[in-house]
Amino acid sequence: MRYRTKLLLLFIALAVVTNSVSVGWLYLRARADLFDQINTTALSIADSLASQVDPGQHRSVLTRDDETSPAYLALVRQFRAVRDANRRDDVYVKFVYSFRPVPGKSGSAAYVIDAEEDAEDRSHVGDPYIFKEMDKYPPDFQKPQVLPVLVEDQWGTWLSATAPLLDEDGTSFGAVGVDISATDVVAQLRTLLLGGLLTLLASLVLAVALAFVLSRHVARPLADIRDAAAAIGGGDFTARVAMSTHDEFAEVGGAINEMAVGLMQRDNLKATLVRYVSQEVADEIIASGHLPDLETQRRKITVLFADMRGFTSISEGMSPEEIVLLLNRYFDRMIETIFRNKGYLNKFIGDGLMAVFGAPLDDPYQEEHAVRTALEMCDELRLLEESYRKERDIDLRVAIGINTGVAVVGNVGSQQKMEYTAIGDAVNTASRLESAAKEMNRSIIVSEYTYVAVRNLFHFERVGEIQVKGKTDLVPAYAVEGVAETPAEG
Repeated sequence: MRYRTKLLLLFIALAVVTNSVSVGWLYLRARADLFDQINTTALSIADSLASQVDPGQHRSVLTRDDETSPAYLALVRQFRAVRDANRRDDVYVKFVYSFRPVPGKSGSAAYVIDAEEDAEDRSHVGDPYIFKEMDKYPPDFQKPQVLPVLVEDQWGTWLSATAPLLDEDGTSFGAVGVDISATDVVAQLRTLLLGGLLTLLASLVLAVALAFVLSRHVARPLADIRDAAAAIGGGDFTARVAMSTHDEFAEVGGAINEMAVGLMQRDNLKATLVRYVSQEVADEIIASGHLPDLETQRRKITVLFADMRGFTSISEGMSPEEIVLLLNRYFDRMIETIFRNKGYLNKFIGDGLMAVFGAPLDDPYQEEHAVRTALEMCDELRLLEESYRKERDIDLRVAIGINTGVAVVGNVGSQQKMEYTAIGDAVNTASRLESAAKEMNRSIIVSEYTYVAVRNLFHFERVGEIQVKGKTDLVPAYAVEGVAETPAEG
């Protein structure tokens, strides 16, 4: 995920969280205040009415037949007067009634007085007093209370408050109930919630726009740094970070610009060095930061000499341009094979080359890598030959000699011109083996020293002994036939 996108999402998340918390807190606070206000009003009405009820009149109403008695009618008028006086814009009392406990039935109650005029909605004396949440909140005849939940029934949604009816001695004989319509309250809360959500949406849109602008402004220097770094990584050392700020991004941009200058100088130095020394030596010089000392050392190496057989006859029918093209294709494939097997290309010798394994870097498998390189060279030469057969009929063959031994390796030359090379009998023997391969009409000839190290990895054929210039003893030689399918034990 891009840094700019992360910033944008962070700003949006921050806006959503902060605004959601603010709107949620304001809504809950307003809801609590609104309910507290209504609860207080309902409880005040119920308590005030309960204190005005004549205990004697209320006790005299016992059955439904008493609904025509003067006491019942007087209480109904009193309840209706209280109800009608509290039907206002800010609060609307729908029902006012009284109820009392049912003897012998704990938690049960029955209606006594109901101020409702509608016969279908009016509760009669002795009708059961029930509501949806009665099991959780049974009637309390000892103290005033407001039900903590909204009561829903066939008449609507209500907020109910009750207050006990007390005798002169403080004994409770019933309770007064007041139901205030909660429909308007719920509507007000919905309006409040909708307003909060619209506010949240508006703030979110504003936050997204602001976050987009800010993230773009903040991420722009980072994008410039990224583009410059990508260009430098692609080899364009002239790329620079243009910074107009004075913050940490500017410091990073300045460091990248300095790095680009250093890389350009290093690349120019390397390009100059590789014209005079090998790539490996040039890399070593660049890495060390100073010219290496002209020191040499004795070490075990494996040397490979390769030469194209019959190149003179092959080139007789070719133009100079075609000869150069053939050599370039030939060397491209040979060098790639050497590098692939951890070898070091030491030098070109006409249409031949010299490669070293085990120097300048140590290689415990140098003999195996050298022989594999030789076999792959033969394969690559066959592929090159096949590609040329479409143009002309040529026979491309190579003679390779490989020897393992101790030689003197290091930088040889002067401060003006130097070459990393290997010198010694091990090198001379490898060169003589390459010549012997031509004479024996073999592709790959190795010395006994190389053969002993890898005899279980490849198929060999002993081809005799050869005379090396400057040596009295003959050198046993082996021709490489191919890779062993199942390495022999040894």
